[in-house]
Amino acid sequence: MFRTTALFLLLVLSAGIFPALPAQEKIGKARAKIKIGWAELNTKNYKIEYEAAIPAQTAHKIGQELEDILVQYQNLFRFKPSKKLLVRFMDSENTYEQVGGNPRMSGFYNPGSGYLVIKQLPFYELVPVVYHEAFHQYLHAFVGDVRIPIWFNEGMAVYFEGMQRDEKSKTRGLNPNLIKRGKIRMVKDAVNTRTQIPLETLLKVTHEEFHDKENESLYYSQSFAVMYYFMQLSRGKAAINYMKELKKTGDPEAANAKLFGKKMKNLKKIESHWKGYIRKLDTRLSGSKKK
Repeated sequence: MFRTTALFLLLVLSAGIFPALPAQEKIGKARAKIKIGWAELNTKNYKIEYEAAIPAQTAHKIGQELEDILVQYQNLFRFKPSKKLLVRFMDSENTYEQVGGNPRMSGFYNPGSGYLVIKQLPFYELVPVVYHEAFHQYLHAFVGDVRIPIWFNEGMAVYFEGMQRDEKSKTRGLNPNLIKRGKIRMVKDAVNTRTQIPLETLLKVTHEEFHDKENESLYYSQSFAVMYYFMQLSRGKAAINYMKELKKTGDPEAANAKLFGKKMKNLKKIESHWKGYIRKLDTRLSGSKKK
């Protein structure tokens, strides 16, 4: 159901996931500056507020993509958010940046407001952004207000970002066995030249270090490659156990122990096995099957 209304944006955001929120006076400035016509779409699990300049058909398509990826999250993690998830869909680059959007990125999630924010792009470019950012939102709903290690948060978001539709099925539904693996090429090259990030370093990386321009691409790619490894070998159980432990304890080290053993005793062994696994992956293919 649609209704056109005038909304003042209440978002105060940053480009990272789970950052500190800006000062209250900045919120007031954002409210004062942004006065745009908005429309609203309610799907089964999402409330989508979008600039009226965006075609209603596009908003409906984004709503369907959100519902479809949510099915994948719920099938894996067996968790359904207790209330509708909030989305704002921006048509203007200017308004996107006014609410904290990083011009280098096409979307973000702000845990303070609970809003997932995306900006208008060609649809084929926008869909992976939706899958990625929606996972951040879902993960926050799952674990609550605890510190989530950025390598896990981004690694899993990139995992879902690469999910593809099964064109051979009647429903063309998203298939968890069809995952784009382009980012693994970078990691494979790094492993082969011994320039990969040591897992011990990856597990301790801060937001600032992760988003350093010089190493950001490798951090994203390797975080994904590590979680891809665990997702394939454990059929998703590793990620489930990690998230449950994080929700239970709020302690990233306790969550890490679910993957790497108490006091990280299995870290070196797992790292060696992971590198061997990555070397053997056929990254020429887009599917998830190994040769």
